[in-house]
Amino acid sequence: MRIAILALEPVAGWGGSEELWADIARAALRAGHQVWFTPRHDPNGDDRVISELQTGGALMVPRASASGPDGSVTAETIPSQFEVAVREADVLFISVGGSVRDLLHPAVVHLVKHAGVPVAATIQLTRETELLGDEARGVARDVLGSLGALVVPAHRSIAVLERALAARLENAVVIPSPIRPDLPGALPWPQIARPTFACVARLSPIQKGHDLLLEVLSDSQWKARDWHLNLVGRGRADHYLAELASFYGLSDRVTLTGFQRDMPAVWERNHLLVLPSREESMPIAIMEAMYCARPCLVTDVGDNARMISDSVNGFIAEGDRPHALAAALERAWQHCSEWPAIGQRAYETYTSQRDPAPGETTLALLEALPHGQDGLSR
Repeated sequence: MRIAILALEPVAGWGGSEELWADIARAALRAGHQVWFTPRHDPNGDDRVISELQTGGALMVPRASASGPDGSVTAETIPSQFEVAVREADVLFISVGGSVRDLLHPAVVHLVKHAGVPVAATIQLTRETELLGDEARGVARDVLGSLGALVVPAHRSIAVLERALAARLENAVVIPSPIRPDLPGALPWPQIARPTFACVARLSPIQKGHDLLLEVLSDSQWKARDWHLNLVGRGRADHYLAELASFYGLSDRVTLTGFQRDMPAVWERNHLLVLPSREESMPIAIMEAMYCARPCLVTDVGDNARMISDSVNGFIAEGDRPHALAAALERAWQHCSEWPAIGQRAYETYTSQRDPAPGETTLALLEALPHGQDGLSR
């Protein structure tokens, strides 16, 4: 089988939203399929993954892109060479990292309509605030309804998309993204006396809520306690978050570690994942922390609360407001002595539900796609 993969990613650098399409490509190459792919290739991208796929036999279609002075990236939507590859392919897979709106770009709509082969897609992030105008909603219904399959990482993603479309998505299937393969599983509990939190996320407060976390931790009650917070990740908000930590008098309590490739080392040094996101689907950071037997404190967005039960295998903030996060942090602090047991239950929860090979699962879906399937009903 010949598979063409188009990655439409909204941020600079390699992101968690790209892990699924890369895993599909690996699985396809192992199965002896031919793979063409066009990534959102930018100066901050992860060339290791690109090189790995090319070494394995995948053909990369170059895609022009440029970085602006503010760190933003603009990229060619669909290279003409990729359109040629689609005409030779047996199936087209489109990976959307940001929003259903990325599928509504005129060039993407045209490609889907005229591909001449079964088309599947993944939308890795759905926003609770997503509202489409009448024209966009109609286009979205047509595009999503024409797909042979729509892969999403969370059950909540389906509900949010159906609400935005005012239509059922009969072709939607939930397949969470893969975690990194170098994680060994449950790690020994860190032998560090000071409770140490890690917020593992791209430095994008508008989505990940770093600013909310710093605000809550600036309260006098928290300043009187002994703790440390590591912000693990990179992004355009690094200077802002450093300034915000200083503004709140937390510079000696907060470390911006930058991007860390060695995630086992991160969880050898941190006790608790804190991810106060304003929007998510099913974050890889949560799944990886649970697999390493670390408790997670997260907001009730996406499928977080499907995976985590408050005070059982983690902690849930009911919303993305300071009072909700403060209440969850206080519950977690009061249960600090139980964190190792809570982390072990997190590991057991994740491993009991985990798909160990999401790329292979999705590939099997692509291999079984019939022609002419309509996946939407009203």
